[in-house]
Amino acid sequence: MMSTDIPKNCKQASSFRSTSLFDPVKLRIGNGENQPITIPQIFEETLNKYGDRPALKSQDRDKNWVSQTYKEYWNNTRLIAKGLIKLGLKQRTSCGILSFSSPEWFITQMAAIFAGGVSAGIYLTNSAETVYHILHTSNATCCVVDNSAQMAKVKSVRHRLPQLKSVIQTEAPFEDFIDSEEGYYSWSALKKIGGSDPNLEEELQKRLDSIVANECATLIFTSGTVGMPKGVMLSHDNLITSAKIIIDGLNDITSDHQDVLVSYLPMNHVSGQIFDFFMGLILGSCVYFADRNALKGSLLDTVLEAQPTRFFGVPRIFEKMQEKLVTEEQKISWMSKLALRTARRRISNYILASMGNENKKPNSLGYWVGAKVTGKYIMALGLGKCKNIFMGAAPSALELKKFFMSFDMKLSEMYGLSETSGPISVCWNLDGLESCGKAMSGVEVRLANEDERGHGEVCTRSRLVFMGYLHEPEKTKETFSEDGWFHTGDIGYFDANQHLYISARLKELIVTSGGENIPPIQIEQLVKHELPGLSNTFLVGDRRKFLTMLVTIKTDIDPKSGKPGDNLQPESIEWMKSLALPYVKLSQILKAGPCPKVLQSIQEGIDRANAKAISNAQRVQKFSILPHDFSIPTGELGPTLKLRRNIVLEKYADVIEDFYKNTYK
Repeated sequence: MMSTDIPKNCKQASSFRSTSLFDPVKLRIGNGENQPITIPQIFEETLNKYGDRPALKSQDRDKNWVSQTYKEYWNNTRLIAKGLIKLGLKQRTSCGILSFSSPEWFITQMAAIFAGGVSAGIYLTNSAETVYHILHTSNATCCVVDNSAQMAKVKSVRHRLPQLKSVIQTEAPFEDFIDSEEGYYSWSALKKIGGSDPNLEEELQKRLDSIVANECATLIFTSGTVGMPKGVMLSHDNLITSAKIIIDGLNDITSDHQDVLVSYLPMNHVSGQIFDFFMGLILGSCVYFADRNALKGSLLDTVLEAQPTRFFGVPRIFEKMQEKLVTEEQKISWMSKLALRTARRRISNYILASMGNENKKPNSLGYWVGAKVTGKYIMALGLGKCKNIFMGAAPSALELKKFFMSFDMKLSEMYGLSETSGPISVCWNLDGLESCGKAMSGVEVRLANEDERGHGEVCTRSRLVFMGYLHEPEKTKETFSEDGWFHTGDIGYFDANQHLYISARLKELIVTSGGENIPPIQIEQLVKHELPGLSNTFLVGDRRKFLTMLVTIKTDIDPKSGKPGDNLQPESIEWMKSLALPYVKLSQILKAGPCPKVLQSIQEGIDRANAKAISNAQRVQKFSILPHDFSIPTGELGPTLKLRRNIVLEKYADVIEDFYKNTYK
């Protein structure tokens, strides 16, 4: 049951949906649920509890770690908020943020909200035209960028943005026009402006007093496969409720020990928002900021320094950690390898035997001894103090979870979207090892249009569901049923214990020319399981007579550019050794055409995967080795390391067409 009264800290609203920054929404508050609270109010609660604790830690230009307490974070937020007001940030307009995750990102978002505006994060990889689209769509009156390259993008389109009053750059070096040409400022100048006019304090307080929990606080611009990104409107209540629901399930929260987080994902991604910004704020955590090369390989350095107590990673990050552990195993003696493998087996057996068997625990001695052996490897990853490790934002392989489980690292898989303010479900205790867990507290989930196997589109209804797409009333309406269920576009099913499994993305389903619907992820993971030396497998076959596959072989990554290198990873080298091949470089495999032995090995792996296919239509008929692995700089992976299927199809169109030559009459 939901109350019909207007909750405290909310405005009167006529609908659960909104597509305007000026219109609040109704909230689905069930009996006994937390009452709405605004983001500034949550910040003030944390300030009163943990004011002297370190809040934000980052490295300066000399690589020294610099810390801000929550009291300093609060004071800097108010100072920057006053500066943004002075420079033209109007209420119910946005402040664009084009920056890598940093203390300035956190302070800017919080300051924009304090000033009665909203934040609108922008991916660093976005083109100038996409930057224009986001600033224009969100009615940005201010924009903060981190360096001169991002400043150049905004400057090139600013003449088309009459509402954009000021652009602020946080990092040196600065071009000559910064702090000299009207409308362009440095971060230090913004701070001075915020402290220059005593009347700004009164205006800031007036704006703070007008903030309500059922209005938009943050815009997440989704990176869609077609057209420009849509602005997902998330309210104060969406964001805080999502973070609080996750916190309710965390292990070992104590007021006398500070939680530690590592921020490395783009902060305009919902995972970064919920885990780093809002969970960190509510818990009074210390957030360490990785440098901008984190996804190119430097993340481990920050994790080792921070020793986080909670960690969220996308599957690709854990795949890289897996590669590091495999590399370390190759270096140890055969006796140490035997001890490690025995320990891993005992840990896996114990955890698997414990699942769903709360009343009768298996003998724990083997597990305890095994954990002592594997513990040093987890410490080498910087995750030895982690109480919760979450994985989400992209599909993951069962083998990846099993690998880390054998090291006594339980990856709690989460499933959710930007439109659901983050997670819909979470697998807290690995009971549904292949699933993404059960629906979170207060979240309703059902399936629409189920087929004969019980698979249907995942739909959800809760307090976490977004307000709407900014200025997109028709697209907003299309995603909801008449009774308020949000249609995710994902295909899933439930097991007997109500664990949710995601089997496909509606937009990514391959529909063959014979009319069979095929989920690519399942087949791709089958092949990768058979061939661990492969880094990526990409299924092709939409509107085609049969399935084909593009594959990449595991190689190293250039730590400076982030581009894939030529040196093979240890798993790939071991694969080559098993074929009696001396290759240690990808170029050796591909020289004068792919090596026949490697081609034969891949074909045999695909044959083994095909033997597990549920129909002939789901068998891979042809494949090709690509000249390099997928990466962000080469375009196949997005800013959060998620596969960009449309880009891969475009980039390798010639290779794909070769598969199907002379097959049609």
